[in-house]
Amino acid sequence: AAPKPAADGGQPVRIVPAAERLAARRADRARTVIRLPSYEEVKDDAVLYAHASRVFHLESNPGNARALVQCHGEGPGARDVWINPPPVPLTTPEMDFVYDRPFARAPHPSYGGARTPAWDMIKFSINIMRGCFGGCTFCSITEHEGRIIQSRSHASIIHEIEEIRDKSPDFKGHITDLGGPTANMYRMACKSKAIEENCRRLSCVYPGICENLNTDHSSLVELYRKARAVPGIKRITIGSGLRYDLAVRSPEYVKELVTHHVSGLLKIAPEHTEENTLSKMMKPGIGAYEEFRQMFEKFSAQAGKKQHLVPYFIAAHPGTTDEDMLNLALWLKKNNFRLDQVQTFLPTPMALATTMYHSRKNPLKKVSADSEVVETARAGKIRKLHKAFLRWHDPENWPLLREALIEMGHAELIGNGPHCLVPRQQPAQLVAAKAGGAREGAGRPAPKGREAGRAPGAADRKGGAGGRGTTVRGSGGGAGERKPGGCAKPRSRRGA
Repeated sequence: AAPKPAADGGQPVRIVPAAERLAARRADRARTVIRLPSYEEVKDDAVLYAHASRVFHLESNPGNARALVQCHGEGPGARDVWINPPPVPLTTPEMDFVYDRPFARAPHPSYGGARTPAWDMIKFSINIMRGCFGGCTFCSITEHEGRIIQSRSHASIIHEIEEIRDKSPDFKGHITDLGGPTANMYRMACKSKAIEENCRRLSCVYPGICENLNTDHSSLVELYRKARAVPGIKRITIGSGLRYDLAVRSPEYVKELVTHHVSGLLKIAPEHTEENTLSKMMKPGIGAYEEFRQMFEKFSAQAGKKQHLVPYFIAAHPGTTDEDMLNLALWLKKNNFRLDQVQTFLPTPMALATTMYHSRKNPLKKVSADSEVVETARAGKIRKLHKAFLRWHDPENWPLLREALIEMGHAELIGNGPHCLVPRQQPAQLVAAKAGGAREGAGRPAPKGREAGRAPGAADRKGGAGGRGTTVRGSGGGAGERKPGGCAKPRSRRGA
């Protein structure tokens, strides 16, 4: 029977079990939608734009995400745009079903006989998984594929290797990738389904690797060994980007990778050395890179191979100061890295770093008019300077760097000593060539196809003038192709 109220009207206290309270909250949440600021508001107010972006990213876990609603237009013609929560991730059997379809494994016939560079890059590579829980702010893979890793079975992957071997006329026995958005997140997941469904973190590995994350690499090691044993397969290399802070937790994986699956160069992406910038990227400290580098060199030596790491860095990322770029340049010089082509930050749709760039607010924390300001290199000269720090060894950049170092109070870094970043004088042949070019070009218009003030060929280099898609030369002098997408190669899958 229901308890009777007291004579004075007081109600008895009822103890509500935790499970009942949780169920009530879930039921209430399932009936709740979030109304974002209207399109007109976020268009005109950068702070509201940053707030809306933060809410959007927090509602990205299929286990607890709510639908989002945003008004577009004003007056009688106004309409609400409804944004569904992310879909439930595919199970392994569902992933196998999708990837086992009879794809043509060729560009669409409408291209005719034209060469398709994107197809050349992936035609002998294999997707073993989807999703990424890294949460790098400059990347939007998570928004496209989700944070929960969706993995294929060994049997499905081996079957695709055999299909490539048997049906690709120009296949010579080299599989160029077994990967995905990140090479070594295969079959990694939260240890508890209940915790996973209630988690609101933007990253499972920042600021540190979550204690609830299973970082076991054993299934991936087993897959590599099975794939190498397929008859007709001569070589398998890993082309996707590697999450090295996860890799160091499994020396067995690093040894397997370094011994059998590196083409001489291995791509990894520390992106920066300074904590101020890394905190805006949601990337681990440079100490994790050093730990992985030592393991890489140790296992390369044991295998009797001369191999090199190809690290990627970003200039002018939101939150990066001139001092941060100077410290990165000094680290590059100390480690004898001479980057050939480099990348300057470019805002891309849906990325949190784009929000920082546009709003100068930090959406990783609660956003308000008075919240943290993220200064961003916007002016062309500052962006050019940040890029010049990455290419500290290029004489073309020395005049700009000398000027900046004097303004920053670091004139001691100008000179010919081992501690200096740039010499005091330009090379004589460069000065003469520049003077001769100025005399020859006086009074003439810039050649067709070249912008005034731009070095010849700057627009023709692979990846353009500083965007992702660059070639990097490391300490070993080798070159590696930088594929778009932040820490990993995007997967333009099979032209079906």
